[in-house]
Amino acid sequence: MTILPISLSQTPADIQHFKEDFGSKHEAEVWSNLKKGDKNALAFFYTKYLRSLYNYGMKVCQDATLVEDSIQDVFIGIWNSHSRLGDVTLVKSYLYKSLRTKIFYKKSLQARTPLKDIDSFTFVLSHTSHYLSHRVSSDVSEKIRQYVDTLTPKQKEAIFLIYYEELSYEEAAVVMDLRVKTVYNLIHLAISKLRQNKSKLSSAILFSLF
Repeated sequence: MTILPISLSQTPADIQHFKEDFGSKHEAEVWSNLKKGDKNALAFFYTKYLRSLYNYGMKVCQDATLVEDSIQDVFIGIWNSHSRLGDVTLVKSYLYKSLRTKIFYKKSLQARTPLKDIDSFTFVLSHTSHYLSHRVSSDVSEKIRQYVDTLTPKQKEAIFLIYYEELSYEEAAVVMDLRVKTVYNLIHLAISKLRQNKSKLSSAILFSLF
């Protein structure tokens, strides 16, 4: 079995080493090093994005083993084809799209039938998530969660990518394999739907979320 050319569990010393080696460089430059076969460049991206990739993957698919395997497959695939990789300037969105595609493929295999798209997106606004922790009470957070659950999977994914992962609309469109205009429409419809509930919450709180 092919394994990553880096340890799956990085030590604090490893992380500090990668930060010192690549922290001052633009990601496009580090990617260029990766294309030339620099294992530390791969380790840098793995270390930097592992936690956020896992967090995103678990929202797409609530199967920890499948998500972990998919992340490993993404980085193995990158390494095995590093000499044939194109130039990438937005590595985060590239990795998210790669993970999303891999999870979708694995879920299709499990279902033994082609799937049109991801069928769920678990987006939970807890009392400690994002900047809600110092803005609203846990009771209000629970009400917001209930309203968010009324959105479609794609609407929730678009909100998560843009407002929580801070991707641009163009980057979110790449990740979700949609046109930019479609992502704008998803966000518009999602926020409109949430604002229908503003009479049940403080409008200042609801509007501050977006």
